[in-house]
Amino acid sequence: MILQSMAVKKIMLVSGFFVTFILGIALSDIMLHTVNSIFNKEIFKTRIDMKAKLAEKNEELESWQGKFDESTRNYDRLSEETRQKQENLNKLVKEIDAEIDPAVIKDALLTAPSSGSGEMGKIFLKPSTGETILNPTTTDDPTVTQFKKTFNKKAKEIIDASKQVLGEKVGQLNQQTMRINEELKQKNVQLIKRLNEVEKYKKKLDEHKKQINELEGIKVDLEKTVGILETKIESGRLRVSFKGDILFASGRHTLRKEGSELLESVFPILNKSARNNDIFIAGHTDNVPITSKAGKYESNWDLSTYRAIEVVKYLLSKGMSPNYLTAAGYGEYKPVASNSTKEGRSKNRRVEVFLIPKIIKRSN
Repeated sequence: MILQSMAVKKIMLVSGFFVTFILGIALSDIMLHTVNSIFNKEIFKTRIDMKAKLAEKNEELESWQGKFDESTRNYDRLSEETRQKQENLNKLVKEIDAEIDPAVIKDALLTAPSSGSGEMGKIFLKPSTGETILNPTTTDDPTVTQFKKTFNKKAKEIIDASKQVLGEKVGQLNQQTMRINEELKQKNVQLIKRLNEVEKYKKKLDEHKKQINELEGIKVDLEKTVGILETKIESGRLRVSFKGDILFASGRHTLRKEGSELLESVFPILNKSARNNDIFIAGHTDNVPITSKAGKYESNWDLSTYRAIEVVKYLLSKGMSPNYLTAAGYGEYKPVASNSTKEGRSKNRRVEVFLIPKIIKRSN
């Protein structure tokens, strides 16, 4: 029975780990959007955005690789065609040389004109080669030799011209290949830079996830310590709301005994959290105007600021470093409920403590 119980616990532990892992992956995009909402602009990209960008760059690189491969194939094809043409020209020259050899010309040469026709004699080569018309001559006539020299000269000119054209084409293909190689090199450099940026974003995301998990732990600790607190993680920050009526008397900024005791109970948690978080104290009031009896407060704005500063002073007196603390008053201008009812005005009279991870810019 003990072994069976241990096996069940192990299965539950492994299952919990995988569920947590899957939830972490599922919430990563939500955390990215949370960070973006703090800056009111797209600072981090979600994994889907980054995968789409990487896929787009891969397609672009594949396109350039296709162009390079096509250029290489064209170069090989032109080289093969040129080689074939060179071989064919050499073969043709050899065949013509054989056809106009004196021994062959002796058999093919017609030296006598047709009777009474006045036609010129003809030298017939093979049917595939063609024919040429010459004046009546003998096999020893220098015309045959001249014909051979002239033909060979023209054939050489054709070959040289073909070589020149081919050389120009090969040069163009080489330049195109070098250009494509350079473009591919630049694209690779850009891709490496983007991959480095993605890695940086991933590190920032991991750090942000770590901060969010820490805020979740602080939130749980505060709720266990003081059940009446309103706590919420929003925009990557932990907001802790204290009812103003508990901390301060009406129209005053001096901490009540109950308020001091409440702050004292949460101080250890806040002080510990200050290592990785800035602490921002915000004072708020309802929209009821300040009376003359309130003394030095000229407006609700003054009163809310004094109350925020009073909380800061208390935390300082307990030993918290001033480097972590900021105070501000918002008066009646950021209500969380309608001021038209007593209940709504009570909710608006509050002091909020924001725990802001140091990697996130303040925006209060």
